[in-house]
Amino acid sequence: GEALFHDAKVACASCHAGPMSTNNQTLDVGTGGAFQVPSLRGLWLRAPYQHDGCAATLMARFDTRCASPAHGQTQGLDEGALRDLVAYLETL
Repeated sequence: GEALFHDAKVACASCHAGPMSTNNQTLDVGTGGAFQVPSLRGLWLRAPYQHDGCAATLMARFDTRCASPAHGQTQGLDEGALRDLVAYLETL
């Protein structure tokens, strides 16, 4: 999961970077407006996920209701890869 998170093609770490897992920028990621990139530290404690609360679980964040091409490139990942990515996110 960590390798996927840092993979430039998946692009998670392009915004969720550094020791606090954020670049502190304000961006529109396809969820209804521009929002500050949140830190991912302690992410597993903050459900529901996404700016609009569309995901009750971290895995649900990656389904078609919550995923956006403007918010990382996870659409091509299979379920196993997504599980690995979620497992990594749960360690932050």
